[in-house]
Amino acid sequence: MARTTAHPPAGRHVGLENQCRHCAACRGPVTADYRARRNVVTLDGVVALRVQVRVCHRKDCPLYRKAIRSEEEGRWALPDHEFGLDVIALIGALRYQEHRSVPEIHRALRARGVPISERSVTNQLDRYDELLALRMTDSQRLMRVTRKQGRVVLAMDGLQPEVGNEVL
Repeated sequence: MARTTAHPPAGRHVGLENQCRHCAACRGPVTADYRARRNVVTLDGVVALRVQVRVCHRKDCPLYRKAIRSEEEGRWALPDHEFGLDVIALIGALRYQEHRSVPEIHRALRARGVPISERSVTNQLDRYDELLALRMTDSQRLMRVTRKQGRVVLAMDGLQPEVGNEVL
């Protein structure tokens, strides 16, 4: 279903600059070609981001004419997403810590002034699950945690043994 209301206006404007001035592939200089604009819905309101985009113009470079966006943009939101990481984190916390349903999460966000639909809550909950899955499969982090604890306890839940075969 299409959006029935206009996008809310931005209450704050933030400019994001590139820190890296050299191409990651060829180490040549990259020029600031233009600024991309995008709005991100956060818990504090809508923020208009002006993102500096640099481009490598060396024809033999693998990143020739590829946009190199500001590194700080990743702190605000996922690529091509409208909602900020703080909104996604709150949705995950409301769902998994407070065991709220999607309509309850939607009402809680609307009460905080976040312009979001129920369908978007479901989509952001999917993004939260994907980010959590990435975090949980990080083998370096898992090795650090298990090394610190000294052991691993494996537990299985939700399995029903077959009749006559109670031992797993």
